[in-house]
Amino acid sequence: MEIGNWSATRELNDIYRDIRELGLETNLAELSAYGFTTIEGALSPDLTRRLRERILQIAEERLGRPLDIDGETETQEVNFIPYLLYQDPIFQEAVLERRQLTLISYLLGQHCQLSSLSCHLKGPGGAGLLIHSDNGNGVPAPYSPYSLVANCNYALVDYTEEKGALAMVPGSQNLARQPTAAERGLDGTARNPDAIAVEVPAGTAIVWHGNTWHGSFPRKVPGLRINLSAYYCRQFMVTQENYKDFLPEGYLANHPESERMATLLGQNTVHGWREEGPSERFYANRGQAGRTWQA
Repeated sequence: MEIGNWSATRELNDIYRDIRELGLETNLAELSAYGFTTIEGALSPDLTRRLRERILQIAEERLGRPLDIDGETETQEVNFIPYLLYQDPIFQEAVLERRQLTLISYLLGQHCQLSSLSCHLKGPGGAGLLIHSDNGNGVPAPYSPYSLVANCNYALVDYTEEKGALAMVPGSQNLARQPTAAERGLDGTARNPDAIAVEVPAGTAIVWHGNTWHGSFPRKVPGLRINLSAYYCRQFMVTQENYKDFLPEGYLANHPESERMATLLGQNTVHGWREEGPSERFYANRGQAGRTWQA
């Protein structure tokens, strides 16, 4: 059917037109049925390589030693490399990749914000990341059926189970709770029997609903698993990383998608007023243009 400019779905209309234009309707069905989907080739081979090399360079600077992407044995388990967005313009390219951002916008709305941009640098050995839902910061069960947060995990190297791939529990978004202690295992002795390995080539985007249970398998071979985790939240939530108050001067200047990037970085939030009261944007977002504040 043709998508109209229907007032009851004011924001959704444009998002769904983009979904159809980009050929993402199957991905949307997978998100609904299984709580996650994959977009192979979301990143070009060149962008995948440049992101991988830049993250490796940043990781070496922060860890204070060289890293061997193919033969690493010293770096074990997961080293968390946070706050990457402002480190290099290349990271903005990944955040604005149109297909993943369209699916994220479907889950969280056009006013969603980037909550964090980080890497989980994984070497061999140790246990995997235990199964969990990203609704873990004080959100009480039962969780909302609509997504409060959502994640895009870019595989910057090939993902296989023995190389420490992401783990998913298909359909778990409908459980609307965190897994129990017995359901969280991925250490080889108490593996969740419903957890599957998301085995995809480098350059793939893995997008999931905030309720979906996920983790990662332990890496069993030398080398490094390198990802880029773009984590998003609804506008009324507090982001994990503070972009709003630390926007570098000129960061948005002359950018073709400066308005969308400004929204992602909290520059267009409607909350946080003082004596002046809500802005016109506050009322516009509610479909109430032209109001003034009254106590």
